[in-house]
Amino acid sequence: MEPNQSIAQPDWTKFALSSSDLDFIYNYLLEKETPASTREIAEAIIGERIRVQRNDLIKSIAKIGKIYRPADSYQLGDQVTFPKLANLVGTVIELRKGKNPDLPEFSVVKFRFADNREIEFAAGVETHALNQLDPLSAIYPDFMSLSDTLKQYGKPILKSIRRDLSRSEELFGISDYWFPTALLAEVNPGFLNLAEAAMEMENGVPVPTAKVLEMIEYPSDSNAALTEFSFNYALKQDDRFDEVGSLGKILWTLNSLEPEDVRKVPLTLRHHPSAYSTNHEEIELDPTEYLIHDELDEGSLEQPYASPDHFDFCISYPHWKAGTLPLLGATLDIFPSSTETNHYVFNFVDESTGDTFMGWVIRDENYVCGLKPWYRANKIIPGSVIRIHPGETHDQVILSKIPPRSSKDWIRTAQFDAKGHLSFETRQQHVSTFFDERLAIYVENTPQLDILWENHNRQDIQFQRLIRQTFREITRENPQGIIHFSELYAGLNMMHRCAPKELLAALLEDENITPLSNLSFKLNPVEGAEEGGNG
Repeated sequence: MEPNQSIAQPDWTKFALSSSDLDFIYNYLLEKETPASTREIAEAIIGERIRVQRNDLIKSIAKIGKIYRPADSYQLGDQVTFPKLANLVGTVIELRKGKNPDLPEFSVVKFRFADNREIEFAAGVETHALNQLDPLSAIYPDFMSLSDTLKQYGKPILKSIRRDLSRSEELFGISDYWFPTALLAEVNPGFLNLAEAAMEMENGVPVPTAKVLEMIEYPSDSNAALTEFSFNYALKQDDRFDEVGSLGKILWTLNSLEPEDVRKVPLTLRHHPSAYSTNHEEIELDPTEYLIHDELDEGSLEQPYASPDHFDFCISYPHWKAGTLPLLGATLDIFPSSTETNHYVFNFVDESTGDTFMGWVIRDENYVCGLKPWYRANKIIPGSVIRIHPGETHDQVILSKIPPRSSKDWIRTAQFDAKGHLSFETRQQHVSTFFDERLAIYVENTPQLDILWENHNRQDIQFQRLIRQTFREITRENPQGIIHFSELYAGLNMMHRCAPKELLAALLEDENITPLSNLSFKLNPVEGAEEGGNG
């Protein structure tokens, strides 16, 4: 390779492990004798590739000849490369002693370049910044070191390595650490039975592997890390156990002790798509016109950050009833993450009391559960706005109420008649949080709610009819018969789970509903229309 040429850089965004890379990793782990993280493996692999590239470049530099350094001496006819002059090559044509009483003895060398320019440079100067010049980085400035490569391309490289290692039958990985399966110690089944009994005593609180080993008095080994990793492998192969730690943590619990909302989606979050679920490709919703936070909303995981350090949730009825929060793109960096499991634990911290309680991220269904007791204790209502922000550690999320404007306010209130039909009245109620006026519904948590949901959240429900019935109930106190989209969404989702765009598509296709400005709608009077309730 000639100087002053660009290096053919690898496309690190398309990085993939080759069979030789896998052999290298296997030998690397064998020599290390302990599990290594994905980053450690990436550093070893990328470091090896860069080492080979660096050696090749150094060999090419050696063919260039001398590199100008002020400390060196030169002879007539020497050809010298100047990295600081875009790698121009000059020939020594004259030598003489330098004259400067303030400096130690030195020489002056005159060089002639290809364009016939003649320039003088010092030689024999021991103290000069150019003496420390790295020829590799000077001649090939686009050469990337290991740290530069990982800084710029670390995320795609690590993602690719995780993907490729997870496909390897020879390696076992957990919590982003890896080791050859064949080199793991065998675990006696009796110790797994003891582990099950020990976890039962923890009443569903996940525990780290080290604590499990301590509780069952597992025989110690000189290589504690490998012993723990081997036990993790044995637990992973047993269907009784579930690893539920967030990134960087390994925590175990029994599948049978996990909360019901972890094992299956809560009733009010289950969605039965209607005919309008896929009929909204052209529909645009401006999120500034409403405060709906719904994981069913297309693109919810791509929502940008509203704030670098917190997010304010408006609690919908389905999530209030279930004691959950939707998992949105704006909150992905607030809640902990995991590379291996779709459900994992963390700790909520009540900012006002300091109390800590367990929460669960259910990544594959995009919700967070564990909030039902906190909602009830803090008198949260559908439409309440609460705030979350990162805690002191990766697995902590701070939770707080946003204070209301006053202790009492006029709020749409859910009412039930003797037949269980739902209606709405605006009443003055005690409130404990700030709330969105359009989405807020004051409701008592009664068995009638479950019956109402069971009756209307069916696949065969007449969706359009239910929309009109809800429209009429909400607008009974409104002489103009006008309703905002958010109000209808809030009322409808008390009976039937639907996505925002699904509802909007149905509204826009209903010839008896007129769209107005600012996401408002009016139900046109229909002769002979049903005026009954929603039962």
